[in-house]
Amino acid sequence: VNDSVQAWNWLLLAICMTTTLGSTVPVGYFFGVLNAPAEIIKSWCDNILFSEYDTNSSWSQIDLLWTFIVSIYLIGGIIGGIIGSLCAAGLNTKFGRLGVLRITDVFYAVCFILTALCRFKVDSVEMLAVARLFGGMAAAIVYATHPMYLVEIAPPELSGSVGVFTGIGLTFGIVVGQLFSFDFLLGTEEHWHWALSAFIIFVMLGTIVTCIIPESPRFLVGRGRLEAAKTALKNLRGSDQNVDKELAAMVADAGATDSTLGMKDVICNGKLRLVIILVVSFHFVQQGSGISAIWYYSVGTFTDAGFSTSIALWLNFALGVLNFLGAFAGVIFMDKCNRRTLLIISCILSSFFMLLLSFALYLTDNYQWVSYISIAFLALYIIAFNVALGTMPYFIGSELLVISSRAAVMALGSLSNWVSNFVISLVFPILSDIIGPFAFLLFAIICVYGFLVTYRYLPETKNRKPEEVAPLMENGLKSKVK
Repeated sequence: VNDSVQAWNWLLLAICMTTTLGSTVPVGYFFGVLNAPAEIIKSWCDNILFSEYDTNSSWSQIDLLWTFIVSIYLIGGIIGGIIGSLCAAGLNTKFGRLGVLRITDVFYAVCFILTALCRFKVDSVEMLAVARLFGGMAAAIVYATHPMYLVEIAPPELSGSVGVFTGIGLTFGIVVGQLFSFDFLLGTEEHWHWALSAFIIFVMLGTIVTCIIPESPRFLVGRGRLEAAKTALKNLRGSDQNVDKELAAMVADAGATDSTLGMKDVICNGKLRLVIILVVSFHFVQQGSGISAIWYYSVGTFTDAGFSTSIALWLNFALGVLNFLGAFAGVIFMDKCNRRTLLIISCILSSFFMLLLSFALYLTDNYQWVSYISIAFLALYIIAFNVALGTMPYFIGSELLVISSRAAVMALGSLSNWVSNFVISLVFPILSDIIGPFAFLLFAIICVYGFLVTYRYLPETKNRKPEEVAPLMENGLKSKVK
């Protein structure tokens, strides 16, 4: 039995699963829950504008309001990303990884309360919008903290395997959100607000779990709490074997680095310039590869290809399930294969299938049967995306960075993710109106950029400590891949 298999134990697996359910599943839930009940919520908005403001709105105005309700989640993500970027080092140093996750639970709770109450006595579009704003802020901070916590509690040989749980939670949340929003569950005119707020079930589980599981041993070492770090390591590893050795390595690593770096220190540090470019670029490529457009506009893409709305919703759900299963496959890939190789393959194949999809959708106007081929290309893209792009950006920073700069740079990556997501959500429909299906070519080009950056600059991180990898990037753009 190899070392990585021996390193897994029930506690580590349980922590990965439960923190994922409580922290990142709600993030995906927000993405997946709005597609099915969209027309119902639009009608609700129209009724409010008429009854409360005596306004007869056109459908174009209602669509604009709907776009605002959808996108304010991303605006909240950007605000949360900025908060995380400016305060990441301070928050994680003062409250710890679990403490920060508990803070996000407060944001989630506010989101739930406002969503649940937006139809109580007085209907309020404003309340729904503010709720989604808080949800986005929570999600952005989760992006920066959850993968960092998982990587820090795992043995080095399992850093990739645990890192993919953030992506798994996101994809599972999308599926659950899609399922809850169908009209045979909560996606009805009477209950849609409960569909939007049901994510709190997972948040409550996460809140309970974070109160009883061990804090990151690396964080505890950084705070000088060596006995607590040793106890946490014993619990996480399931035995006393090699705990003293691992703890000594953490103490040595902490002693070899400066105190936790703030955002200004990180940005002004020339030795960190390349790693910042890599982390930010991978988050940009993840969103710019087209996955956001798939979840926001896939129903419209399917209906444009000739499918009915009902079939389009089920096809969208099927893609969500495929995305979730693909994320699980990432666990196997990360355990068996090199990070750099996987990311190169993921970028090349994602670009290729986006290219084919654009031409397939273009041909559906003249050849209806091509619409079925476009579904196949979309499914193949999702598989290619999950080879690495779907999960690696969330944890690669933890493998590239020593602990002193980790929180700040990963917060920058989270901010890049949300800004890219927001820009794509605005640009894609405009491009689609202008050039039609060839708008997908933009995603193919961005994937090519991801390939070039990976091939030229990303060092291999599998089975290597951050202290070994970080020096390889200290020469900035002149660094050599090793």
